[in-house]
Amino acid sequence: MAQSSVVANGTALGLKRALSVSDRLAVASAALFVVILAVAAYWDPSIRVLHLFEAIPYLLAAALIIRRRRSGYILGVASGAFWLWTAGFLTTFIKNGFERLASLMLTGHVDRWDIFIAVPAAVGTGGLVLFSAVSYLRSPDKSRMDAMRFLGTLAGVAGFFILIFRLFAPRYLGMFGSMLPAFLKP
Repeated sequence: MAQSSVVANGTALGLKRALSVSDRLAVASAALFVVILAVAAYWDPSIRVLHLFEAIPYLLAAALIIRRRRSGYILGVASGAFWLWTAGFLTTFIKNGFERLASLMLTGHVDRWDIFIAVPAAVGTGGLVLFSAVSYLRSPDKSRMDAMRFLGTLAGVAGFFILIFRLFAPRYLGMFGSMLPAFLKP
């Protein structure tokens, strides 16, 4: 009798047990955000390449979370938090998106879908942060060095996003104001 190459419990992928609910929700949140990036890129051709590269950390976090790697949880928190910070505190994108949601609930229509899309994007990145953190806290192999790994990952994520903004959409660098050195400004 031939041996099956598909194993129901996930051992073919190197998984020792089924994904936890928080792992699944973190992966689903990352996937939601990547879909939102794709929709936004479809609507606005000027950001297609930017969003292609912007999806990388979220896809990587999801892949690592599926494999239950601490680095996936750390990357999920860092990349999601960075997007929430830029879209919620450095710009009014999230605020404006929720204003469009309120308008939809009151009037039954939305005047700017390109702004409304901030709502599911914020839900996706917020979910990624929350569920990655929950999965990390529940993981048995935490280390005291993880705080340093998180800070390093956060710095790497920030550097990556600033680089892709500089390369593919320099107009977005203005949100960082005086935080950027002169050579990075458009």
